[in-house]
Amino acid sequence: MNRVSFDQGLFAESLGESARRRLGSAALLHNFEDGEFLYHVGRPAERLWLVASGGVRTLRTQPNGRTTVLESLGPGEPFGLAAVIPGSPHAETAEGVGDGTAWFVSRDTLFAALASDAALAQALLPIVARRLQGAHDRLFSFAHESVTSRMAHELLEADDGLRIETTRRGLAEAVGTTVETAIRVLRRFERSGWIEAGVGWVRVVEPGRLADVARGAQFDS
Repeated sequence: MNRVSFDQGLFAESLGESARRRLGSAALLHNFEDGEFLYHVGRPAERLWLVASGGVRTLRTQPNGRTTVLESLGPGEPFGLAAVIPGSPHAETAEGVGDGTAWFVSRDTLFAALASDAALAQALLPIVARRLQGAHDRLFSFAHESVTSRMAHELLEADDGLRIETTRRGLAEAVGTTVETAIRVLRRFERSGWIEAGVGWVRVVEPGRLADVARGAQFDS
């Protein structure tokens, strides 16, 4: 299993040497299983996390049980950023995707590093800003774009030219809709010859067509 240390990845590379040493020496490694929750929304944000291997997704679940994925994170990416705000609770739940590992440092260690190394604050600010911008973009998408458009965009984001290993439920949660609606949209794409799909996977065949729909073009299957 490929794994990054706490001093690897774009986040760590933007830190000063002293901050890397301080956080790296204090970081602990947590092994998680697929579907394991690392923290829950509303709980005190007591740790800053960094994906070491595998994947982590952050999400919110509505009272009716529908889950919406906020972010999907890979090795080297930090999460649990509410830890930088004194007394703040988590605004999301973090869940392991597949078996993996994640580093974490305590809030006390983080604050001590922030107080002694300005590079750490400078590294965190653009990350928080990008996450905030991403949240605004998703909010706009959910409010103004159709499920069909959002599904096309999600498939294009995940497309690497090979099969996308995912479930209908996972795609539904990523675009903020029900599993039933996600299945209907995927079937329309499949009938049009734009994707191929099977149990647990999807392959993009016509990315240009999906790109048109993602930009809001009318789709008549």
